[in-house]
Amino acid sequence: MTNAVMKIEKFEVSKFEIDIAVSFAPEKEVLSPRIGIIFTSDNENRRLPMKTEVKNGMVFGAGKYDASRIFYGKTPKKVTLSFSFGDGIDIAKEYETDLSVDGIKKNSFFRFIKMPKSEKIKSVIEKLLFALSLPFRALKVKPNRVSFFSNRTDYPTGNLKAAYETIKDIDNADVHIICKKGGAKGTLAVLFRFMYLYMTSRVVFVDDYYHLVSYIKKKSKTKLIQLWHGCGAFKTFGFSRYHKDSALEIYSSNHRQYDCAIVSSPEICPFYAEAFGISLEKVLALGSPRCDILKDEEYKKQKIDEFFSQFPTLKGKKLLLFAPTFRGKGNGNCYYPTEKFNVDKVLETLGDNWGIIIKMHPYLTEKMTFSKENSNRVADCEKWDINDVLFSADFLVTDYSSVIFEASILEIPMAFLAFDLDEYIEKRDFYYDFKSFVPGAIVQTDIEAAKIAKSENYDIQRVKSFAEKSFGNTAGNACKNIKELTIRLLEE
Repeated sequence: MTNAVMKIEKFEVSKFEIDIAVSFAPEKEVLSPRIGIIFTSDNENRRLPMKTEVKNGMVFGAGKYDASRIFYGKTPKKVTLSFSFGDGIDIAKEYETDLSVDGIKKNSFFRFIKMPKSEKIKSVIEKLLFALSLPFRALKVKPNRVSFFSNRTDYPTGNLKAAYETIKDIDNADVHIICKKGGAKGTLAVLFRFMYLYMTSRVVFVDDYYHLVSYIKKKSKTKLIQLWHGCGAFKTFGFSRYHKDSALEIYSSNHRQYDCAIVSSPEICPFYAEAFGISLEKVLALGSPRCDILKDEEYKKQKIDEFFSQFPTLKGKKLLLFAPTFRGKGNGNCYYPTEKFNVDKVLETLGDNWGIIIKMHPYLTEKMTFSKENSNRVADCEKWDINDVLFSADFLVTDYSSVIFEASILEIPMAFLAFDLDEYIEKRDFYYDFKSFVPGAIVQTDIEAAKIAKSENYDIQRVKSFAEKSFGNTAGNACKNIKELTIRLLEE
């Protein structure tokens, strides 16, 4: 934790808006500073990032915030302000102030006029969907019903699958699941089934930004839980991208209906609270359910056997797993520059005793290409769960994917093909300083990554330390923890 001296540079309040600037003088140079502002009212708190700049060793944060919609669904009478400052390496330190705002006015019309086009469209859609949901709102919530919703794939995967398989065994639980890939448009195909289950379920789980739960207000008796598909805290998302390339405004209803969010370790709770726009107390470090299976040796053997049964020509070879994330906005609007990883040249560099596993992000539609001669040395695992693939991998090449957290549990050495790191930081950014955070070498080309893999000169202790920081004692216990939480919620 880096200590710093804080100074309020600007504090102006209008009927609807807080305009504030703050500076920090750190005791030492910081590599990747982050400044956050914390709003507190009654028993609620909300964290938001500030636009951060470094000048002459000083770190400055600034932002304008819609005071009337800081908290979801209500306008607070009084809000107190505090700040957080982090160096991108250690846990951020919080700084209290005597600043407060009261007499905040609602500004629905003013806000609508200022909305970007995307938020205006969403506002209209919310009203239309609310009208469509009225017949379903008349239905009673069933006290034993649990529903799972995902728009990532057409079948259960990752955290959603692991939690579903555990919770469906709860005595007398009425468990349902909807998986339909395709973002907002995809969910329209299951709209009425979703409305029925959403309005009649006691507990609901989602594993990503699920559009319909933002558009349609949930019932007070329903508990909405965000499992999130990744684990740890790595690249920023949700409201943490405010001031970056995100069109998301702080008054947006995205994410903010969650009653709780499940994360892998206590250290990252503040990041998820910020990203989802929910109170810190609603973020629970119960673990990442998809990672429990990584501790199961019998399951590991089963998946390795299945892998080599499907790809028998790879048996006996060392395997490099290429698993990048996407660039762009998200599901339905993203890409990966496939020319940055030349499969044939990487195989040539690795030598005959190596093969390659390809696992693209579920949002990506691009296909990696390679010569016919190398087809017996490549496994395209599009239909596989990434965790099941990891069991067979000897080395991981990724970029900014959260797969590094799961890989660290299995102590897989890795390299980071970060050819666009500066651009990615500018547009998306990370919760930590990337260069000091990742447990492996950072390279600019695919050939550099291949040479590191082939050298077998790996710092496994760095990977082990990374896993301990990211999971603590939750690895292997997440499904049990979430099952116990679900039982408590059903019994309330």
